[in-house]
Amino acid sequence: MPAAARRYYLRGRAALDAGDHGVAIEALAAAVELSPRFVGARLALAAALAKFGDCPRAAQTLRAGLGRDPSETEMAALWASLGDVLVRSGDFLGAEDAFAQAESHPGFAARIAAGRTRLHAKTGRYAKAFASLATAASLAESAES
Repeated sequence: MPAAARRYYLRGRAALDAGDHGVAIEALAAAVELSPRFVGARLALAAALAKFGDCPRAAQTLRAGLGRDPSETEMAALWASLGDVLVRSGDFLGAEDAFAQAESHPGFAARIAAGRTRLHAKTGRYAKAFASLATAASLAESAES
């Protein structure tokens, strides 16, 4: 990865943490443009876009990353993040599909269960939301042990 992409990424993350919308998105977009396979920058850019209300562009950013032959772990992170963005934007069917895709990759079960908790709660399926929350808590607890 180019050193410039890493510098833009670090600048964007710092701006995101500080709540500086414009700088965060500009720097993270530059990192992704310089290094399209830099999944960390792509995830951070999508998070910034979604946080500041541009869920369609966040989803597009994540979907573009799926076509760049990421590793198994990166693929799961992209799918899980896409599910989170789609829940936020109200595309509940798309979110369920994204979580199902993420589920086929190891190591993301707690995150997927947490995402499904939000999905079920937003769609009024409270019994499923509580079950997903219990699963997420159990998985997170066992991961800490």
